[in-house]
Amino acid sequence: MQCTRLIGREAELGVLEEAWSNRPGFIVVYGRRGVGKTRLVREFLLRYGGVYYLAQLSSHEYNLRRLAARLAEYLGEELVAMVRVTKLHELLRMFIRSGGEDSVLVLDEFTYWVKSSPRVLRELGEFVDKVLPYTRMLLIVVGSLVGLVESKILSGNTIPSSRVRYRVKLKPLKFKYTKYFAPRYTSSERVQLYALFGGIPYYLCLVDDRRPVVDNMRRLVLDPYAPIRVEKDLLLRDELRDPHTYNAVLSAIAKGYSRPSKIAEVTGIDPSHVSRYLRVLESLGFVKKEVPLFKKKGRYRIVDPILRTWFYLVEPVQELVGLELVDQALEYAVRRLEDLVLVTWEDLVREYLLEKYAGKGYVVSGKLGCRGVGINVALVNHAEKRVVVAEAKWSEHSLSELEEMRRALKVKARRLLPSEYVVEEAYVAVKDLKDKDLEKPPWIILPRDLEQG
Repeated sequence: MQCTRLIGREAELGVLEEAWSNRPGFIVVYGRRGVGKTRLVREFLLRYGGVYYLAQLSSHEYNLRRLAARLAEYLGEELVAMVRVTKLHELLRMFIRSGGEDSVLVLDEFTYWVKSSPRVLRELGEFVDKVLPYTRMLLIVVGSLVGLVESKILSGNTIPSSRVRYRVKLKPLKFKYTKYFAPRYTSSERVQLYALFGGIPYYLCLVDDRRPVVDNMRRLVLDPYAPIRVEKDLLLRDELRDPHTYNAVLSAIAKGYSRPSKIAEVTGIDPSHVSRYLRVLESLGFVKKEVPLFKKKGRYRIVDPILRTWFYLVEPVQELVGLELVDQALEYAVRRLEDLVLVTWEDLVREYLLEKYAGKGYVVSGKLGCRGVGINVALVNHAEKRVVVAEAKWSEHSLSELEEMRRALKVKARRLLPSEYVVEEAYVAVKDLKDKDLEKPPWIILPRDLEQG
C-alpha cells in the first residue's frame, strides 16, 4: 500500500497554490470522512509553511485556548496564548497584529467546532468579512460534515459568498489510482477492491495487498473488531439528526426496495416523508436516483462505497458476526460480492466511456431498458441523435463469444432506442479474455484499460 505521498490530488493542490499566489483568501475544503482532506492541506503546508489546528468536538473556550497555543508556538512568543480572549475573530486579529498577517492558517475539522459551538461560525464570518481582506493571509477551513458545510458555511447566510474565494469539494479518487495503493494486485483484483472501498484513501491505506481481496474483506469489514465496521455508524451519526430512520431507508434500498412507495411500505415511515429522506441522502452522496435513458421513473441505489458494502454484505450477516461465526458470514459475503463487483464494473465502464467521448458531445449516460430487456451502459449525444452502448459482464470470454455478444448488443440497442437515434459504437467490457495471448480489438474493454493515463 502507498500512503506516504499525496496521490491523485494534483488539481486540488493546484487550487491551493493558486490561492496562495493571490492572497488574501478564504478557502473551504470539504468532503466525506477519509477522502483525504487532511492529507491535502498537510502537503500544502509542507511546501508553504503555516499553522495547522485540528478542531475538537468540544467547548468554544477549549478550542480557542488550544488554537491560541498553536498560534503562539508559530510566532515564537507567549503573547497570543497568554491574553485571554472569548471570540475567534478577536484571537485572529491578535495573531495578525503579532506578525501573522502574511501566513497560512488551516482550521481542520472546523465543522466539529461549529457543531459543538455554533457561535464560532458568526465569529469566523466577522473575521473573513471585515479583517481578512486587508491582510496577506490565507485562511483554509476544512470540514468532514458535508451537510453542515453546504448549509451553514457556504450558504451565504453567515459568511458572504463573495468572500469564499475557492470551494474545494474532494471526491473519491478515480479507479486508476488504486494501483498505487495495491500494486501487487491485478487490475481485476483492484476492481474488486474498488467495489468494497471505493476511492477513499483512508480505507485503501488499510489494505494489505500481500493477502487476497477476500482476506482483506474479512479482516477490515467482517471480523468482530474490523476497523471499517464502525464507519457506517460514524457517517450516519455525523451527518444526520435521526440516523436510525436513514438506516432503515438504506437497509430497504439494499434489499431491493428502490422506489419511495416500497421503502415506505417496508420501513413503516410516513410515505409523505420518504422523499425528503431520500433527497437528504442524495445530497450527501450516499444514494443516487437512476432514471433509465428516455424514461421518467427511476430507482434509488446506494453509491457511497462503505455504506454499500455494509448494507449489502455485512447487515445480512450481523448475527453471525456478533456470534463470531465469521467463516459462515464470509461465505455469504463472498457470494454477494460478485453482484457488488458487477455494479461497480458497470459504473467504471460508464465513466471510462464518458471520458473517452467527452469531446464528441456525449454528456448523458445511463442504462437503456424496457420490459426486462436492458443495456447496462449507454451514452447519448442528443444533439446528433447518436448513442454509444456497452455490455458489461464480470466474467471471462473467448473472442468468438464476445463477437456474438457485440452483435446481439447492436440488435438490442436498435430495438430499445427511439427510431431517430443511431448506434455509433458498441463495446463489450469483461473481466478478461480466455485467449490471453490474443491481440485485443479496440471494442473490448478490460480492467487494465481503465488504469491507463
